[in-house]
Amino acid sequence: MPKKVDYNERRDKIVEAAFYVIYYHGFEKTSLREIAKKAGLSLSSVQLHFPKQKDIYTFAMDVIFQRFEERMQKIGQADQDDFENAVHMVKQIIQVHTEEERMENDIWVKFTLMATMNPEYQELNEEYRRVNLNFAKNILRVLYKSGYITHFRNINELAHSLIIFTTGLVFESVIYTYLYSDQLVEKKVREYLKNICN
Repeated sequence: MPKKVDYNERRDKIVEAAFYVIYYHGFEKTSLREIAKKAGLSLSSVQLHFPKQKDIYTFAMDVIFQRFEERMQKIGQADQDDFENAVHMVKQIIQVHTEEERMENDIWVKFTLMATMNPEYQELNEEYRRVNLNFAKNILRVLYKSGYITHFRNINELAHSLIIFTTGLVFESVIYTYLYSDQLVEKKVREYLKNICN
């Protein structure tokens, strides 16, 4: 009797292999064959789950965003001051606490750069930007409702400013990993948020 394969378990194994290959080799050198090799599977097994390379890239980025959203929900449930919650929420964008988080940031940066040069991924890249922008607006609303921001300027401008800050810090922490500890990132986030609060 043939061994029963758990579809979700195999898919997750493929995605983790994709993360590894993308992290160490970049999108341009990542192929379904390399992912299959890292996962210890045949190419046809990988293609059963992800027929095209775009399919696995899209799914991998969705997994990163799902993990991000799960971490956000945990912070939102924490019994902390709203300013502290905002600090921890922004830090989820600039992930440097664990090696897995650093890897996710690196892959996000590589995907963003690849998507700017490849029209096939532009729509997905724009969707992720909208998610980040809405996330920034939610942080700002929390700070406003709790009285940390008293003069609420244009939320779109403030949210764009927050995204520019976080994106810059993400790129810096990916390029200069050795310079950015969790403590330094938290210090920079606190300084930024205190600056926009009155």
